[in-house]
Amino acid sequence: MAILRTETRGRVLVARFNHPNPHNPMNLALENAIRSICEEVEDDSAIRALVLTGGKDRSFCAGGDLKELAELSGGGLADTSIERVTDLYSAILKVTKPSVAAVDGYAIGTGFGIALCCDWRVGSAGTKLLMRELKHGKACVIGAYMAETFVGRAAMSEIIYGCEAIPLSWALDHRLLHDIADSGQCEDKAIARAQILSEFPEVSFRRTKERVNQSVLVGLQRIAGDAKDAYAAAIASLHPVPKQ
Repeated sequence: MAILRTETRGRVLVARFNHPNPHNPMNLALENAIRSICEEVEDDSAIRALVLTGGKDRSFCAGGDLKELAELSGGGLADTSIERVTDLYSAILKVTKPSVAAVDGYAIGTGFGIALCCDWRVGSAGTKLLMRELKHGKACVIGAYMAETFVGRAAMSEIIYGCEAIPLSWALDHRLLHDIADSGQCEDKAIARAQILSEFPEVSFRRTKERVNQSVLVGLQRIAGDAKDAYAAAIASLHPVPKQ
């Protein structure tokens, strides 16, 4: 079973996350597939826009795959986790064509960040956006950076320190979501928006988006080291090494 299913709608490529778990936890296979499809969209002149979706009646992405992350426990967990998430976000941000997220169901942690990397976000009545890392003893440096960059410091505080699902009205007011679709129509509405954006003049859109995302990409690389240190310290505090 393919971890990422793709379909072309006119000049829009629709990429559906297809983890066996319907909440689409993010594992390495899915990350690699998303990175590859981003490169494909960027290189294919016939494609003018990208839609990322968890698929109908499925969550967008409920964060990292805990079973896979458990296998990374130890000294390399912090470095590997931060490198993977920054590489994934960077791949999406580097797509200079319009990108739209159909954010149905859960968008937690990494899933929330993926949605923020897209130019436009469509939600539904069932959308649940949250970053709950701090509540569970995990550092959230990358999440805080993404939230502050896209919605400002005050809103970031609500997201990062609140650790609860964000009300849809609040998400709309702060442009975490741009549209709310009727039940079962989240993906279709996202595709419709991508089709509108795909008709914009290509060069003007690309050059604008390159400039807009440049500072975000630079910032991700700048804070990666601090994020690794914070993540490692949090892990160590939860699982201290016994004294000899």
